[in-house]
Amino acid sequence: MPDLSVSYMGLKLRNPLIVAASSLTGTAAKLKRCEEAGAGAVVLKSLFEEQIEVQTAQLEKEGDYGHPEAADYLRQFGLRLNQDQYLKLVKDAKASLSIPVIASLNGVSPRGWTAYAAKLAAAGADAIELNIALLASNYEHNAADIEGTYLKIVQAIRAQVKLPVAVKLGPYFTSLPQTAVALRRAGAAALVLFNRFYQLDFDIEKLTLAPGYHLSSPDEIHQSLRWIALLSSEVGCDLSASTGVHDGAGVVKMLLAGAKTVQLCSTLFLKGMGRLQECLKDLEAWMQRHGFAAIEDFRGKMSQEASPDPQLYERLQYIKVYVGLE
Repeated sequence: MPDLSVSYMGLKLRNPLIVAASSLTGTAAKLKRCEEAGAGAVVLKSLFEEQIEVQTAQLEKEGDYGHPEAADYLRQFGLRLNQDQYLKLVKDAKASLSIPVIASLNGVSPRGWTAYAAKLAAAGADAIELNIALLASNYEHNAADIEGTYLKIVQAIRAQVKLPVAVKLGPYFTSLPQTAVALRRAGAAALVLFNRFYQLDFDIEKLTLAPGYHLSSPDEIHQSLRWIALLSSEVGCDLSASTGVHDGAGVVKMLLAGAKTVQLCSTLFLKGMGRLQECLKDLEAWMQRHGFAAIEDFRGKMSQEASPDPQLYERLQYIKVYVGLE
């Protein structure tokens, strides 16, 4: 049988499939099911800086706190409560799993999680994935301001811990290659491409905000595929593929582009945890058909660097001329 083992951020994984941060990884029991289903690693459900702030603000609103020290105590209590619950999840996961456990922090400011990162390391997390989601909606902020915040968050975390740190990015950067290299220089051991942000919708009868559809489709694989193929040989750190991978063929494509690992989420919601084994079997069968004994034998084989026609990877409007699209 082919060897499916990979190295990701210096961690040894039995295979490249990672269950992404979601409600699928929110409890110790669910994490155990991920391992039993065949996952090579798990990313814990994210701990949200903004969510904790909203929760504590709501409690503060419901109470009558005329004294500023009382309100501050409530905010700190809410922060500690959520953090303690998350630390317990890390500890429980490490006690019951034999695969790497990656903690996930969703932050919007450099101050958000710097001190907490050391606690995650002490709790046993094997790595940290920073889920940074900044919406560039402020007219006074330019691209350098936004990108600078990303770098400051990574630098602040790296100053606190020796754990490998991955950064989960959205695709909306003026120069993604420059940002990717800057994040690597700031201390990122890996980049996860791409974050699929939650969208809002309108309920036109109730005139209220409503959630948009939150699961990906296989059609969304192409953006991640292109950028992993472009960056994998140049950025200088590991890449993990995310968004739009729903089957074994998608896994193979991402590995061919140069990804070290592939994160699955939506397909597991739609098809169940058995989808992991289906993807692994498809990957093994493909490797056997093509005579590959290990993933490193073909990883990056279709990256831009390895292509005889590298310019095709950068075509936006006229690629149909080269691939025969009518």
